[in-house]
Amino acid sequence: MSQQVGEDAVRSDYGIRRFRPEDVDAFLALHRETFGTDHDREWFAWKYEENPYVYHVPIFVAERAGELVGARPFFALELSVNGGRHLALQPCDTMVHPDHRQRGLSARLNEAAIEKYRDRDVSFLFDFPDERTAADHLQRGWKRVADQPTYYRVQNPAGLQNVSSTWASLGVRALTPLLEGYNRLSTGRLSAPEAVTVERHDAVPAATLAGIEYDRRKKGIHIHRDLRFYDWRFRNPARDHAAYVARRDGEPIAGVVVATSADGAVATLTDVTPLPDGDDRGGLEALLDRVVREYADADVVAAPPVLPDDLASRASFHRDDRWPLSAVATRTAHLVRELSGGWRVDGLDVTDADNWQLTFAERRTN
Repeated sequence: MSQQVGEDAVRSDYGIRRFRPEDVDAFLALHRETFGTDHDREWFAWKYEENPYVYHVPIFVAERAGELVGARPFFALELSVNGGRHLALQPCDTMVHPDHRQRGLSARLNEAAIEKYRDRDVSFLFDFPDERTAADHLQRGWKRVADQPTYYRVQNPAGLQNVSSTWASLGVRALTPLLEGYNRLSTGRLSAPEAVTVERHDAVPAATLAGIEYDRRKKGIHIHRDLRFYDWRFRNPARDHAAYVARRDGEPIAGVVVATSADGAVATLTDVTPLPDGDDRGGLEALLDRVVREYADADVVAAPPVLPDDLASRASFHRDDRWPLSAVATRTAHLVRELSGGWRVDGLDVTDADNWQLTFAERRTN
């Protein structure tokens, strides 16, 4: 009984509520304390206030004595599910001040969010967490879709450790001669069609990329790539993005968006349009040929698993769920959480990996 009274007293010390406009500075300060970042109001405005898919700031906060000590934000995206539009939320930037951890605040923030969004306009939650967070999610009603592989074109094996601290340095050193030899043999195997030209844009041409996807609607679950998406998604002030557009006879037929790390060591093919299928892939091949040449000085070029295996292989990309990278890689889990009482949305099972077509644009970190 006394233990329960003590726990109830601790809970009563903390309030859980929706975010308010006056919380911005305290949120950014807690973000710096938790993640060591230096994001400013411009970044906050882009990620949360200017998000075009919600009419509120999707953040829940924990406070004690008027001090903001925890937060559970969400990254809102509009997904296409069998052609229908659905709002989905991805947890991100979750944080609790070190002095207030181990008091159940993360669980209470999650409960408040689930209660708020259940049976509302949000169709489901999805996430790409680390192993510890994934285990917590699974205990709280989430389901695993699959582990999400990543393609890596390793141009400087030592640079793999810039991608993630989970890469084992000993394993990277052992892989160095193998990867260097493979790259020497495979570089140049791409053959861009002569009729296709590629142009680079320092700012993402939203209307052009949205027009490419417009005539190529796909079944399954993926981002709804319209003008609203492209106009907002890649204005992240914390990342540098460039876009490449492939044209045939002057008409745009494919595009990719590339994000680079601050030091230029890692280049990431964040988005690909149209999503590849068995149709004409000349535009995508021309784009990959341009990208691997233009980012030849990067240590690593990363690409999403939607790339066709044969095309990725010719461009010297290795999947991290296959040897040799599987020996040193830790893959990313893909989890979902239903909100409306079922795991099927517009006839599709959201827990079936075959129904998803993912790039990196779905992830809040790119």
